[in-house]
Amino acid sequence: MEKLFQEYLEILMACFKFDVAVYSEKMWMYWLLCIPAFFYTMFFILKWYVLTAPMWLPIAMVARSIRFIFVGGDKKNKKSE
Repeated sequence: MEKLFQEYLEILMACFKFDVAVYSEKMWMYWLLCIPAFFYTMFFILKWYVLTAPMWLPIAMVARSIRFIFVGGDKKNKKSE
């Protein structure tokens, strides 16, 4: 498991270095009023949302289930009762 996690972190680091290299090239960012930079930033956000999902998704699911247990379930059902 540790080796798998290490390899995953290496992939993330390689992707991050690539993104830094893309953002470091100033020529394309100023071409046509920074529109390419805007779209690459949107792609960057979506890409890192997906790439980091194995890290934050389990935490979010546990937090949601804990909230579900302690808050008391679905609020839609409570309103109808």
